[in-house]
Amino acid sequence: MNNNINFKNLEILKTFDENSLPDLDIVTLGALELFQQNKPEKIDLSKHKKPLVIGSGNAITTAKILFENKNAIFANESDYKNKLDLDIDSVYIFSASGGKHAPILAKAAKQKDLPTYLITCTKNSQGEEIIGSENTTVTKKNREPYTYNTSTYLGWVLAKTGENPTEIIDYIENTIKPLIPNNFNKYNGFLFVTPDFCLNLNRLFEVKFIELFGRKIAKDVQSKEELKHAITVVPSETELCINFSGDKNIDYVGDRLDINLSQGLGQASVMAIVYYIIGQIQKQNHPYFKEHIKEYIQRNAKGDFGKSISTIVE
Repeated sequence: MNNNINFKNLEILKTFDENSLPDLDIVTLGALELFQQNKPEKIDLSKHKKPLVIGSGNAITTAKILFENKNAIFANESDYKNKLDLDIDSVYIFSASGGKHAPILAKAAKQKDLPTYLITCTKNSQGEEIIGSENTTVTKKNREPYTYNTSTYLGWVLAKTGENPTEIIDYIENTIKPLIPNNFNKYNGFLFVTPDFCLNLNRLFEVKFIELFGRKIAKDVQSKEELKHAITVVPSETELCINFSGDKNIDYVGDRLDINLSQGLGQASVMAIVYYIIGQIQKQNHPYFKEHIKEYIQRNAKGDFGKSISTIVE
């Protein structure tokens, strides 16, 4: 570890409170700083040939990235029951918290007498109690606002791709940051066009946008090839297209920001870059998430997962 590195964003994440929640760009840089200090733990996915991979929200999306090019079946909290009866030889549960749906999924998998594994970022979780510490992988995470889950999932992707967090930070600071305009708040909608090799990342970006902006700011995320299927028939004067595809000939009528990504960037780099830009959009707009997250937590305090959610995830 380079002792001369200034982990300024990581320090913010250690000290913020409910009245000073950081934006996503700070959290993203802080996640990269965490993995400058600590190499991401490798996740062993080689034990079985026909696994069922289950997760909720962006956990299952990230799991799809990890299981790319493997003979895996994927399920979420809504459709896992039927898929447990398919021809599978194991179950992998991905859950940053190890709570919420994780213990429900774990109990269902154990009833099928299948080898079951939990990948989580939380020690001594409810899921680990059911699955056992010997079949649980606990990876590192930062202290973050609820739902951000940036260090959690970025760490999993970095563990697979082996990309260098220092190089990603340098690229964001020196190449991406100078391209960011100061008028994101001019637009009430954004279209992200991503490189085709990042298709599995697109759902991550969509969900993060929903969490931070709800329906206050419109969003769409399409790969370059998906964009060719009548996505741009209806133009909008109040939408900005952020084009990461590297193709300046995409069909788009309206304001556009071309961000040409360097050759050789992997999925962790693209994830961090887009999260950073979403954070810049958040920074330049009304603080919708910060304004409503406490109320959301209070509304859900008596719900199914009330005891396991809080404004700050330690």
